[in-house]
Amino acid sequence: MSGAPLVDELACAWIEVPDLAAAAAGLRDVLGLEPRADGTLAAEPGLDGWAGRPWALLGPPGFTYGMVCLVEGEARPVTPELPRGWDSVELIVEDVDAAAGRLAGWPGVRPVIEPFTTDLSDLGSNVHRSGVWRMPWGTHLILTTGITEPQGRRFPSARQGTGPVFEVHLRTDDHDTTQRLYGENLGMPALMAADFTNGPLHRAWGIPDGTPVRMSLLKSGREGTGKGAIELQGHPAATLDPPGLPGGTGMVSYTCADLDAAHAAVLAGGHRATAPAVPATGPLAGRRSFVAYGAEGERVHLVAHRQEGDSR
Repeated sequence: MSGAPLVDELACAWIEVPDLAAAAAGLRDVLGLEPRADGTLAAEPGLDGWAGRPWALLGPPGFTYGMVCLVEGEARPVTPELPRGWDSVELIVEDVDAAAGRLAGWPGVRPVIEPFTTDLSDLGSNVHRSGVWRMPWGTHLILTTGITEPQGRRFPSARQGTGPVFEVHLRTDDHDTTQRLYGENLGMPALMAADFTNGPLHRAWGIPDGTPVRMSLLKSGREGTGKGAIELQGHPAATLDPPGLPGGTGMVSYTCADLDAAHAAVLAGGHRATAPAVPATGPLAGRRSFVAYGAEGERVHLVAHRQEGDSR
């Protein structure tokens, strides 16, 4: 990796849901996310198959990043394997056990693992408490409360109930190519990286001991923990969903201080990307952006900090 990171903060994670109104109400009433904007998507570059679909943006109290954009669409089919590509959206909460109690009343939400405590201090992280739920739209929600601080940085925290999306999970059977896109071409530094055959990650996801998993926690360019990370997991192909399943977490958006440099870096790495354009619809309308495609066909949306013509 050379030069400064090209991504600055996680603006939002896009999730397809079959019932937009019910999903938005749950995020508002159960988790306390605030409605920020809504509308209908047009045919925009990179938003494959989403033209004409309603969307709703919800954000954490006190934060302008780490939001969730719901798009009316399909549920992700639930299979015995782990979801391939983008999946889990992880939010910071003040009290994960209290949030677990509220989630119990949300119809269609299934606990995958009740809140548990993990100590990753030996990997440069911290002690934190997390729970995992399968949502009605077929992908996973993770809620986390920090207990200690990592060495040399501050762990994210919520200002009121629920904080921002601070991490999204990306699973692939081609870890090397995916690592090159995010870790090298976009310059996202690793907060930690390790190879596992057992331990907390295996217990949390029901992965049999002995199964090799590569994990890289790649963060945005902000100081400390950054403002949004990608937990890249490399798995054997047989343990992941078949490629191309519809629905669920469909895209993530990161802001960039230098969009053209990011676009050039993605193409130089041999990855596919749309041409930069200014979308007329969606939660980031008016801001020049492009969509890059990773090894799993996953979409990462890179967005300029400012609207075109705004010199502030």
